[in-house]
Amino acid sequence: MTGNKEKILPFIAMIVLIIGMSATLYVHAQQSTIQNDTEMIIINESTYTLSELFASISSETIETDDGAKTGIPTDEIINHCAIDCPSCHTYTFISSDGYQQTVTWEHMQQGVLSEEIRVFFPDVAHAFWVRDIIEIEVD
Repeated sequence: MTGNKEKILPFIAMIVLIIGMSATLYVHAQQSTIQNDTEMIIINESTYTLSELFASISSETIETDDGAKTGIPTDEIINHCAIDCPSCHTYTFISSDGYQQTVTWEHMQQGVLSEEIRVFFPDVAHAFWVRDIIEIEVD
């Protein structure tokens, strides 16, 4: 009986290792897909490339409680997209994993979108600093 256990244990260990390696490869493939998808951002149901936005809008640096953050101003993004009455709306940032946060126009006037596709606002909780943004809904 002990002999059978000694023969089965290496086989079970190999199966566990194969499952672990497969899971790691799957997660890596999913993250690569997410990074490729974030080259585009949907703003008010129109699609823009990040390179287009960063080429059209000048960067600026803001101070947060976590240090200086550099990116394109979020209010200038909305102005670039020709949203009527920007102060009349709220703005929901949606990340590639479905996480989302909504901010007011007053917050938008202080925030920046970094090249890492992360939004920073100086006067709100870090929970509002959404990363891997794929969409900005205009509500």
